[in-house]
Amino acid sequence: MKNHSEIINGVASVMRVAREGSFRGAMRSGSIGFRTLQQQVKTVEDHLGFLIFHRTPDGVVPTTEGKAVIEYAQQIDEIVAKIVRLGNAQNRQTEGEVMLAATEGLGTFWISPRLSQFSKVHQNVSIRLHPSMAIADMRRFEIDLAIQVVEPVLPEIKRVKVGTMHLMLAASQGYIAQYGKPATLQELATHKFVFHTSPQSSDRLLIEKMIGQKLEQSQFIVMRNSSAHYMTIEHGDGIGFIPTYGFAIGAKTVPLDVPVHYSLDIWVCFHSDSRSIPRVSNVIDWLGTIFDPRLYPWFRRDFINPREF
Repeated sequence: MKNHSEIINGVASVMRVAREGSFRGAMRSGSIGFRTLQQQVKTVEDHLGFLIFHRTPDGVVPTTEGKAVIEYAQQIDEIVAKIVRLGNAQNRQTEGEVMLAATEGLGTFWISPRLSQFSKVHQNVSIRLHPSMAIADMRRFEIDLAIQVVEPVLPEIKRVKVGTMHLMLAASQGYIAQYGKPATLQELATHKFVFHTSPQSSDRLLIEKMIGQKLEQSQFIVMRNSSAHYMTIEHGDGIGFIPTYGFAIGAKTVPLDVPVHYSLDIWVCFHSDSRSIPRVSNVIDWLGTIFDPRLYPWFRRDFINPREF
């Protein structure tokens, strides 16, 4: 019979895998090795006598029995989170660590290069940045703040809209030299695409709606990782949506004049008590400055072509 600590560790790993949708995603979201993660989940499965997850090439899918385990584990998880949040609410220190979850693209390409700005002013506060396209579970005690492009639905989570991210089609010089530069929706329908799909956004349906037809399977590649998505477009494998701020920071792609673009609001999400915790409140205020539309026109409510920056 397994001891309690092994089961508790295993249940925590089950929740991590369930939230991220894969073992590798769960490994990246926490400081735990892949084999350790697998073994901890297997420990729970062996103890229960059934599988919690079906393993697939694209990730994991909970079994019928596994869904019940995850539901019970979620209840435990929420209770633990409330206990820890109670402790955090009493910690009013100005210094310390702040856990910031952010969408992968904004976290990697926009927030990360500006962390030094914050550190120069607040030398005793350390921002722990976690870029991921998974929607941050703000009930978890690990997360103090989240930058996301979907508005949270939990009423206890406060939110502030700090800007708007606009995305437009772009292609590499190499792609344009080989396949041409589409100028109309009719021409666009014949091209190849690199799509990005995640829990927070998906762009394939928009293209198919605009051109009025389904794309052939051979016409597109789907990427789940923002960095890989951009690199694939830059490599010349297809046309794809690029955030307009990307052109402001040196994206090596060419914006297309086809009238297809869309927008996503950028939200700073935080716990109701966060404003009373100085180190967290300072990060909230700083995030407002680095997305300030008055300073960075690409985050304004209205779309602006990168040529007008």
